[in-house]
Amino acid sequence: MKKYVLPFLAYVLVIPIMGFFLKNYVANPVQAAYAIHTLVAFAFLGYFWKDYKLKLRFDFIAVLTGAMIFLLWIGLEGRYPLLYSISFEPANSYLMAFKLLGFVFAAPLIEEIFTRGFLIRWIVNQKYEKVKLGKYTHASFLITVLFFGLAHNRWLVGILTGILLNLLYYRRKNIESCIIAHFTANILLAIYIINTSSWFFW
Repeated sequence: MKKYVLPFLAYVLVIPIMGFFLKNYVANPVQAAYAIHTLVAFAFLGYFWKDYKLKLRFDFIAVLTGAMIFLLWIGLEGRYPLLYSISFEPANSYLMAFKLLGFVFAAPLIEEIFTRGFLIRWIVNQKYEKVKLGKYTHASFLITVLFFGLAHNRWLVGILTGILLNLLYYRRKNIESCIIAHFTANILLAIYIINTSSWFFW
């Protein structure tokens, strides 16, 4: 279980913890904390990488799903209230590089490994390793969709994204396709954010 839970907890907690400790020492504590968060995320992924046994390969349906998620993300902007507002305009090229690495690579890996690699099976049976990938139950579907959606400030599009990723998971019966879809959506969104200066998406 630790290979799923520890990276996710670090991924969630590093920014608020480091942001608090750095606030009196650096000009951009949140951005500095994000850089540390990205390094920690990759450290955990590297440590547990062999345990995940991922076989990442091109999946057209996954790429298409990712493109749909991207279109939903920008198409629904401004059409519903957000849980909270954020804005992350990197202060320099180094912080931009860390943001891109975290957003495009670390986020899809850690979020999918935890949500659809572990949580969706753990809800079915706490002996999750005995649960086949792609097994459907109403509870696991609903809880993971809400969990994923409400973990994002754009909760509505987050919920719709969770539904699409879950459906892809059930169809493909693996998490690699979900990672590819998530990666596709994030890289398209990153390109859009940078080219339009839509920093509020970050």
